[in-house]
Amino acid sequence: MIKSCPPKLFSGIAGLLIAITLCVSWVDGLALPAGADTTPSGACGISSTSLPVGMVGNPYSATLEAGGGTLPYTWSIVSGALPVGLGLSSTGIISGIPLSARTYSFSVRADDSASHYCTMSISIQVNSNTLADNLTTIQTLLISKSDNLTLANGRLIANQELASADGRMKLKLEAGTVINLQGQSYLGAAVESNPPAATDNTTLVRAYSFIPSGATFAPAATLTLRYESASLPAGATESSLYLAYWSGSAWEKLFSTVNTTLKEVSAPVAHFTTFAIRCPAPSTSPTAPTPTAPSAATGNVTLSANILGTTTAFITSGGVLTSAVNLSSAGGKLSISLADNTTVSLPSGSRQITVIQLASPAAAPAGSKLVEAYSFGPDNTTFHPAVGIAVQYDTAALPADVQEGDLYIAIAENSTWIPLPSAVNPQAKTVSAQVSRFTGYALLGKVTAPPPAPVLTPPPATAAFSTSDLAVSPVSAKAGEQVTVSVRVVNGGTAEAPKTVILKINDRDEAQKQITLAAGKSQVVNFNVIKSEPGQYTVSVDGQSTSFTVKESAAQSRDALSIPILIIIIAGGLLVIILAIVLIMKQM
Repeated sequence: MIKSCPPKLFSGIAGLLIAITLCVSWVDGLALPAGADTTPSGACGISSTSLPVGMVGNPYSATLEAGGGTLPYTWSIVSGALPVGLGLSSTGIISGIPLSARTYSFSVRADDSASHYCTMSISIQVNSNTLADNLTTIQTLLISKSDNLTLANGRLIANQELASADGRMKLKLEAGTVINLQGQSYLGAAVESNPPAATDNTTLVRAYSFIPSGATFAPAATLTLRYESASLPAGATESSLYLAYWSGSAWEKLFSTVNTTLKEVSAPVAHFTTFAIRCPAPSTSPTAPTPTAPSAATGNVTLSANILGTTTAFITSGGVLTSAVNLSSAGGKLSISLADNTTVSLPSGSRQITVIQLASPAAAPAGSKLVEAYSFGPDNTTFHPAVGIAVQYDTAALPADVQEGDLYIAIAENSTWIPLPSAVNPQAKTVSAQVSRFTGYALLGKVTAPPPAPVLTPPPATAAFSTSDLAVSPVSAKAGEQVTVSVRVVNGGTAEAPKTVILKINDRDEAQKQITLAAGKSQVVNFNVIKSEPGQYTVSVDGQSTSFTVKESAAQSRDALSIPILIIIIAGGLLVIILAIVLIMKQM
């Protein structure tokens, strides 16, 4: 009898909400594939009822559980996709660092060892990183060298490379990186004087501790550590060096690149912990060890592609690789690196993975250009831990507006390309990234935009006055007669303003008038002047100058003539009086 169950809504961790739709088709209590035995030996049911909400840039881990079937269970994705940056192991662990905030829907399948299975539809909500969103400045201290990082809306505003004072350590972050410092506003690193002991047959070369522990970067930062050849164990090869991080119980190998010229080892890192350069133990014999035949509990998987050749690797019945596998095309154009003990989950019982180059890939997102794209299959093959893929590029073949330092690998999601934390090795001409599942991947480059045109700020509006056409009328006047002085005032500026026009006569202020002129306008200003004193007068207004003459009036001329006549009359009268007195005295 077939039944169905309605969707249910569950509450997640710490009050966060996650929508999980649980719908399993049951036949007598057991979900079976078409044509399967309808008399089950036991009941199979997925018992996971809640999953934590993810946060962009924060490590994420959740375990799926099932019961009622025959152990062990093998988990896989049957439709949809996990949040970008997460992967599902065959043992049911969803882990990674989510890179994009939204709700992702997918269906998981649990196969038991008796060929029965159950399915469940899940929606995982990934939230934006509000702690990082509110941070604007990060203080850094990398071994005696301080710096500052500036963020806007929780993202780094420019490419930044931090370096220690001795140059032995560098941390490169891309513009747009989301940084979560776990509530802190600083980051730093110091030489680790007492690093954890090795959990494998490797030698530690140099270790550093980074704070705050658990800080995350999305996309991943590129960590580069320098080494000295003299510090390596005898017989060690530099090309075998790699970076590893301390997981709390073991040293985990990172997908690393070695520059033997600069004596540097680099790897993408998505969170802060203790990092170290590690060196595999040198081989004690040049003779290759005799391969050991796999036990009855092991099988093999064929790794092949038209550009990669073919390699066979042995895995356990639980899908775990028994040895590391490095698959590379001729010339190293494309490579895939799987560490030993990697869990490989191939859907539908497939025993072969393939890689082909896409002839008609999806268009590049805005601000980027597509270089080349590949389809890794079977689709939704998953790996735990993630595997490394590397694509080699030709600088001459890159688009003219793409710089090699701006190359990155992206994953196909709903016909769009989502950037992954990527590392560019300009010496090897490769771009690498960690992937936890197979689907479409592309090599893209951010377009280097031309420098923005300078923003021309218009000058503030101001007035600019000038004078011209200074004139007097008449230029020759009689004393007491009115003389008109005229001058044209022009506002050649961009704003209306008042203007005081001052008339000077013989360099002394004579009169002034207040006017207001709009931008681009002019006005003639007149002054009326009366001078009673004859003479020449110099007129000036704002540096313009001219002159006029004042002559005596008719009355002044008559007055000037009457004075001598009066003097003559008075003198004549006095003379007559004197003569009369003289005559009188003679007669006496």
